[in-house]
Amino acid sequence: MSFLRLVANHIFQRHQTRMDNVWVIVPTRRAVSTFQQHLSEHADTPFLSPHVLAVDDFIMQSAGVLLIDPVSLLFELFEVFKEIDDSLEFGRFLNWASILLTDFDRIDQYMISPSELFSYMTAAKALERWKLELPDGRAPKLETAGTQRYFKLFENLEIAYQALHDRLLAKGWAYRGMAYRLLANRVDELVRDNPAYEKLYFVGFNALSRSEEEIVKTLVKAQKAEMLWDTDSYYMQSRRQEAGKMLRTYKTAGWTGPWTWEEKNLTETPKHIQIIGVPNASMQAKVASQLYRQKPVDDSESSTTALVLGDETLLLPVLYSLGGSVSDLNVTMGLSLQNSNLFTLVDALFEMQRTVAAFQKKDGSGTVFIPKFNHRNVVKVLNHPFIRQYEQVESKASKTAPVRIVQRAINTITTDNLVYLDEKQLLQMGDGSPLFEVLFRRWPDDKPLVIIHQFYALIDVLKEVYTDQQDAIETEYLYLFQNLLRQLETTLEREQRNELVTIKSLKQFLYELIRQTSIPFESEGGSALQVMGMLETRALDFDHLIILSVNEGVLPQSRKLNSLIPFDACVEVGLPTYQDQESVMSYHFYRLLQRAKNVSLLYVTSADAYGTSKGEKSRFIRQIEHELVPASGGNITVSYPTVRFGQLADKKPVMLPFDTLEIPKSDAILAKLKRDLTAQFDPVKNRTFGGIYPTSLNNFVSCSLKYYFSRVIKMEEDDEVSDGMDAAEFGQWIHNTLETLDQEHRMVGEEVTNETVIETLKRKYEETFANRMTESGMNRLLYRVAEDLMVRFNALQAEKYGKNLEVLQTEEEWDAELLVETAIGTIPIRIAGKIDRVERLRMPDGSVQIRVADYKTGKVEAKDADVKTIDLLLTDALKDKARQLWLYQYLVYRKMLQNKGLQFGDEWIDGTKTNVVAGFYSFRNLEGGFMENKLYLGPPEEFVVQTEMHLRKLIAELFDPNQPFRKTADKKICEWCDYRKLCGR
Repeated sequence: MSFLRLVANHIFQRHQTRMDNVWVIVPTRRAVSTFQQHLSEHADTPFLSPHVLAVDDFIMQSAGVLLIDPVSLLFELFEVFKEIDDSLEFGRFLNWASILLTDFDRIDQYMISPSELFSYMTAAKALERWKLELPDGRAPKLETAGTQRYFKLFENLEIAYQALHDRLLAKGWAYRGMAYRLLANRVDELVRDNPAYEKLYFVGFNALSRSEEEIVKTLVKAQKAEMLWDTDSYYMQSRRQEAGKMLRTYKTAGWTGPWTWEEKNLTETPKHIQIIGVPNASMQAKVASQLYRQKPVDDSESSTTALVLGDETLLLPVLYSLGGSVSDLNVTMGLSLQNSNLFTLVDALFEMQRTVAAFQKKDGSGTVFIPKFNHRNVVKVLNHPFIRQYEQVESKASKTAPVRIVQRAINTITTDNLVYLDEKQLLQMGDGSPLFEVLFRRWPDDKPLVIIHQFYALIDVLKEVYTDQQDAIETEYLYLFQNLLRQLETTLEREQRNELVTIKSLKQFLYELIRQTSIPFESEGGSALQVMGMLETRALDFDHLIILSVNEGVLPQSRKLNSLIPFDACVEVGLPTYQDQESVMSYHFYRLLQRAKNVSLLYVTSADAYGTSKGEKSRFIRQIEHELVPASGGNITVSYPTVRFGQLADKKPVMLPFDTLEIPKSDAILAKLKRDLTAQFDPVKNRTFGGIYPTSLNNFVSCSLKYYFSRVIKMEEDDEVSDGMDAAEFGQWIHNTLETLDQEHRMVGEEVTNETVIETLKRKYEETFANRMTESGMNRLLYRVAEDLMVRFNALQAEKYGKNLEVLQTEEEWDAELLVETAIGTIPIRIAGKIDRVERLRMPDGSVQIRVADYKTGKVEAKDADVKTIDLLLTDALKDKARQLWLYQYLVYRKMLQNKGLQFGDEWIDGTKTNVVAGFYSFRNLEGGFMENKLYLGPPEEFVVQTEMHLRKLIAELFDPNQPFRKTADKKICEWCDYRKLCGR
């Protein structure tokens, strides 16, 4: 028989149907409905129920005060401290106010003398306890600035405590602990001598606070109250068992009268306990769902199951895992607003709004702070699930083509590399969208009501999402948040408190309220499955238990007490410590096991789970294994099921070994290759595109699988916005500068001075990195490096070549068409490449050399261009730079032979006596000069014939359906490959 059913029988036998002035006080509101249900079973005709109340409700009602809301309580305390210290800032006050109120609550519940406690914690008393003795008669240095503030706070706490009590009582308000103390001090008048309280039963309690103890003692002594205990001899008779610590004290004291009841359910009731280790916290939800569905088939319809969450943040994962297949369930716990998606959006908005960009002044005289949003914060907000859902809803509702404004804004930020964005830019991206108006309006720092109204507008926008999706939980979160904002707004407006709050303090204040706010699931307890936290299980019994997160540090909680009162002070005055908390949790755990038949205890096995060092199972599990099971004499059995995920053991998954990963060349792939490698014309941009370039050829030669990823399916890394320039951007900036210097100066016969180089470099720097901080940090260092390189390059060119070197062309794309016999027919393949610079060098002997130059800002050595044979060039994957020069030289020779010369602007160069060479300018080795490709394939005609023969062979291999795309065997190539994770390297 369950405990509350036992209590209902006991009370009904005493009073029958005359219970008008009988009061039954239970630990929780959940126990109220269960007791009333059991009591109703004792009579066939209606009768008036006794007054059944949760203990908190009983205290508030009997004390005759109203419970003050958290917002008002914080402001009342602030007003108290402002009278003590007029210089106190609201933001600094919020750092410790909530902790102090929790301490006040404990002080009152345990009826501690404030003067005794706070005087114990003053500086003088602290020094007396520390007994400082210094040599040579020197006086101790009493306090640092930090300890001064610390002790000054405690010197004023008694005054603040009393002043807060006076303010609240004058308004008929009280916080929870204060109400307990008020009733304890006036229990004779308010309850004992009040005829409305004929008989009181205190049901299922275990660790009474001093105020509760005073109330109960007085009423028991007057024979108006009776204590009904729920205890077991297992922990009552063993002094080692912490679950019975407080209860043994009460029983020995004898003030409660007859000890009703103590049973032997833990050791004498048959039980089966499963102890299950799960790899991570959230996976427990899936295991729990499966355990519930696998209940024993011999269960009666009246059997009950409780799914108890040691970690209450698992409520949503548990509800989602149970899904729609489990409809007969009841949730008896709050769903915290702090664990919602709504809170993550609010947090992201505060983080974004507090961003202020620091820019170095151009004259170097200092730093200026500009209110701009950082791209990371903006993209984080735009990628939030609520914002994405809003975009989807808007797109569905659009009568014209859907405009995805959120994705468009993200693309713009990424493409234009917008590191810092101001309000105006973001509103323009929104194109009048109410969403962008709500998200990206700058918040004033000293007007919290404006910020609250912005949140109201955000809620109105998000309502559209939930009107469409009908998500009950998220809709409830919006409703809760709106109520919380209204409460905060009312409190701020009252007594001109608006000026007290900045964005920082408003955030602190709002987060504290959010932490205290949860969705209160309210329903009756007749469901087959009850989902609850450990504290909600008080006085309740279940046939089956599934308890999650039975880890040390969770059940029981880690040894920490969030308090301003030190441990030694708690011990001195009689406040509970973590040791008392652990004994209370131990009682709740073992009491829950007393009448259960089947118990499943889940714990997380992974390291660092819940902040513990080893993902360690709870001491409760160890106690069950080594103490409870032996004491049961065989009535308790334990098993250790293994959790398996994925395919069944008899169905071995087929997995392709990484080293044999291959992609066959289907007809669709071959058709795509043909389409991509032939010339195509874009009339809008007036340019030809498509074909095989040096980079794609290098990818194919080094690793054909890399070619597949990069060119066939065009898999690219996501673009990222960066405040600092990477190697590719640095190289592009240098290329742009050299192109401008060539086109605007060298190619028109103007001399390029150092001043010209510096001015052009600066101009290109500002154009390329206009949206980033460029006056400080790594960008500034790279600028100095680039400036030095460019000036030196210009000087070395002038010194070594003088007027003998002319720039004929810069940053132009060259191409040629090559007919290739492939497995799918003859294809006109376009060979193309963008050449950084074409130069003409007049040699000392009077001959002319056309030089095809490529700039390299990365690491390049002369040996990279020096390849003697074509076979080595085409087989060594690391000769990619030499292959690039080979193709460039081929393209120039091919056009020169085809046209009998080369046309550069208005100038014609006869090709019959022209020598073409290809090489690098390395900006990491400027003194090395022009690093020439040494490959010799004969005179121009022979060079072209040999090159085309080898290109045809390579391209035919690319189109060969019998040769799939496969990874390279040379793992050195994979070291810096973007796709190495895809193929297991």
